[in-house]
Amino acid sequence: MKIRKYKSSDKEEIYEMVAEILGNIFNGDPTQFKLLKEFRIKKDYLLFLVVEIDGKIVGTMALKKINKETVRLKRMYTRKEYTGRGIAQKLLNHLIDFSKKNNYKKILLHTYPIMKNANRFYKKNGFVETTGDDPEQIHVAKYL
Repeated sequence: MKIRKYKSSDKEEIYEMVAEILGNIFNGDPTQFKLLKEFRIKKDYLLFLVVEIDGKIVGTMALKKINKETVRLKRMYTRKEYTGRGIAQKLLNHLIDFSKKNNYKKILLHTYPIMKNANRFYKKNGFVETTGDDPEQIHVAKYL
């Protein structure tokens, strides 16, 4: 397993991975799901990491700066056949360490109720529910 920074040449493989993951979660054509339509890899991420196994991207996670004390966790995906191997945990630990070293005090994220495994993962890692502007989403924060 290799954790590395995102390269622009990863974009298509990541898009295909995300389409597959969302299709599995939402039981349908992922191109019809708004998350995929809105999926973009932005250049303004503080850090965007990918995990490779045997040359295949199997997971991603990114941080976006909100302000001098707060970052938002974005683009957290792990291929279904690679879940349970500690990939997401290693990525999250890396991003938490990065956040602490750079003096951020809070990590925010939002998710959806249907993403039960992800929601358990966040809770296990000390994220607590908070308020947000979209009532269809679950908003959580981790205080560092």
